[in-house]
Amino acid sequence: MSHTELIAFAGFIVAAVVMLLVTQTKHRVSWPGWLVPIAVVVPFAAWTGFAIAEQGLFDYLPTLLGSDWGLQLWLDRLMSVTAAFYLLQNRARAAGMKSEVWVIVVIFTGSIGLLLMLARTLYRERNMDA
Repeated sequence: MSHTELIAFAGFIVAAVVMLLVTQTKHRVSWPGWLVPIAVVVPFAAWTGFAIAEQGLFDYLPTLLGSDWGLQLWLDRLMSVTAAFYLLQNRARAAGMKSEVWVIVVIFTGSIGLLLMLARTLYRERNMDA
């Protein structure tokens, strides 16, 4: 297995475990829940920075647009980020965040901005209750 295959497999395992753990949470967690998206976004942002440094900012385009599967993955990512933003933006507004600012962040950074928005929303919600 190549290092990229190992990283992809490890990422899948971590995501599956986190999703399964979240489904088992019946009560509000006592620990700061905003740490979960931060713990996910930090290594992802680091990997993104590494990929940009190694291959350039737009070197992903031939991979995504060069085949039907690449285009399908690109469209799937766009739909997923749009749906997640749609579901999160009302909570963010209720927590006092300006969703207009965050939509720009999410448009230009994708999942990184979305995870940061989620972390900030959870942080603000937790501090509003205190």
